[in-house]
Amino acid sequence: MAWDYTKTEYDKQAKADPIWRFERLINYGLNGTKLNADELKKYLPQLRIPQNRRAFLELLLWNKPF
Repeated sequence: MAWDYTKTEYDKQAKADPIWRFERLINYGLNGTKLNADELKKYLPQLRIPQNRRAFLELLLWNKPF
């Protein structure tokens, strides 16, 4: 849960836009939430995240060196 959204607004936006949800989780912290690997593989090319985080996720998902 983020400081700039109420729980209702956050849930509504997360349901409508999974890419937004992944970006928020990766950029602002998972808070114990686990990312679904299949969904992450699907949306990773479209995510606007820092390059070092993208490289780390690619390493975890595909064992791709950076």
